[in-house]
Order: sequence, then structure tokens, then C-alpha cells
Amino acid sequence: MRRIIRVPEGPQYDDSYPLSQGVETNNLVFVNGMAFDNETRTRMLSADSIANETRIVLDAIAAMLADAGCTLNDVVKTTVYLSERAYYDEMNSVYREYWAPGNFPTRATIYVGLGSQCRVEIDAIAVKGSAE
Repeated sequence: MRRIIRVPEGPQYDDSYPLSQGVETNNLVFVNGMAFDNETRTRMLSADSIANETRIVLDAIAAMLADAGCTLNDVVKTTVYLSERAYYDEMNSVYREYWAPGNFPTRATIYVGLGSQCRVEIDAIAVKGSAE
């Protein structure tokens, strides 16, 4: 089984972007979030701080996971992409709010150029039913 995930809370990529919000398989879910506004093709206005941008991204990821029957507690791996090292502490303080202490997924953080003026992008891999 392979199903494309599309939820209103996720980034609204149009057909000009060759990517999906997420993909659900039999036991794995792959999702990606960024604070992307498809109308302006740039960062959402509400992503006015790194903290708000991180919340938008993680809330979108949670919504995509829910569409596949998962929660953030089913996430086993994330990759955080930041456009600047200076954003790490602010992103990390918000990231901590989304998982209970001691229950964090493994994570890599990479500093890279991001498109559309976004400063934070996160992808996640979840295993269905792993939080049970």
C-alpha cells in the first residue's frame, strides 16, 4: 500500500512542485513540513519568528501524521533543516514542547539554504502503532 497524504494544515504545494506533503505505506509514514504559502510562493506571514515557524511546521506534521493514524509519539526520526545556525536555540526550545522528555525521536539538524524564504523545514518518519 502507498497513499499520498494531503491535509489542509500541511504545506499546499500546487502541481508545479514535484513533491507531496507525505506518503503513507503499510507500516511507515513519511511527512515533511515547512511554513510555505502557495499563493505567494514564500514563507507564511504568520511565520514571523523562528518559534512561530517551528510551531507551524510541527503542527502541520502532526496533522499529516493524524491523517495516517499516527501521532508525534510514533515518530522515530526527524531531520531539521535550518537556514542559519543562529536559529538553532529558538527552534530547539519549541521542538522540545512537542515530545515528552525522554521520548524524543532521533534527530539530525542540518544548516542549508532553504527555498521560498523559509528558515525551518522538518521531515519525519513514523512507524504506525509504535507508541502503543
